[in-house]
Amino acid sequence: MRPKKSVILLATFVAIASGLFATTRIQERLPAKSPAVVLITSSGCRSAETRTVGTFIERRLIISVAHGVAGQTRNEITTLDGEKFNARVVAIDVRQDLALLAIDPMPPSLKFEPVVLGKPKGGEDVYFFAFDDDSQFVRAAKIRRRLRIDTEDIYLREKVSRPGLEVELSVKVGNSGGPLVNKTGELVGLVWSTSRVVADRSWATRAEAIESLVATAGNYPPTHQARPVACTG
Repeated sequence: MRPKKSVILLATFVAIASGLFATTRIQERLPAKSPAVVLITSSGCRSAETRTVGTFIERRLIISVAHGVAGQTRNEITTLDGEKFNARVVAIDVRQDLALLAIDPMPPSLKFEPVVLGKPKGGEDVYFFAFDDDSQFVRAAKIRRRLRIDTEDIYLREKVSRPGLEVELSVKVGNSGGPLVNKTGELVGLVWSTSRVVADRSWATRAEAIESLVATAGNYPPTHQARPVACTG
């Protein structure tokens, strides 16, 4: 016995509606865009600009990746609202690919809560914040595992080992420095690379390396001694 056309149409509608509702629920689980996450546009090396992502971890301190700001003479911060400010690099760790930038003095118009650092857990769901052009986006991601990542410094000249994370996440050029934030709002990792072999696989530095950089920032050499990555090789 063939089913009536009305039954088939109803089943089709229910299936489509279920898919739409499921998509809506997934979108509802994403957190709001964060005013503590900013776009960094750096220049000073030839005509090339680099774009990375930074996160306020203190009222005036921004954490990002070193390979985007090393040796550059100008670092412009673009906020979620589109405001632009200049920042200066106050510490760089070329081995861990981390950089601290500061806006000093802080403009009173900047209103946000700095992001607290936390400890990542293997298997936990997190959120990735970055920019597409000048527009911030939030994307769901998953930490596959914690590990030590054996790699090279930002100039590809020295072997290093970083406290890392393997993440189910697809990123593109300009997303480096984007924070991984857990469901309680803590920054647990900073994305610095993506796999060229495995789809939806990226690599991040754990927050403990950020804590170490902040604690020992005064021990690093003057940032003008760092060579721009865009001008090397």
